[in-house]
Amino acid sequence: MRYLVTALMVVLVLLLAVGIWGCSAYNLDEEQQLRAESGARDFAERAGMQFVSCSGTDSDFDNYVTCAVGHKGQLKDIECSYESKGCKTK
Repeated sequence: MRYLVTALMVVLVLLLAVGIWGCSAYNLDEEQQLRAESGARDFAERAGMQFVSCSGTDSDFDNYVTCAVGHKGQLKDIECSYESKGCKTK
């Protein structure tokens, strides 16, 4: 019985830790924001589109933020790195 209670407590602590970590996000500093925006501007220019904005928040800790580019009123979401200059389509 004691083992079961201990195991349940460990599982509960792990679930709480994952839940708390999963709810947070990383907010970019100014340099990182500028790097992501620069990558999005380059991506947009090469694609014949216009840069719109970048979110500034990495919600899944993958070193990318969502940025928007557009053409003729159509928006497209892309993911741009804030650690190294570069973007990819979603």
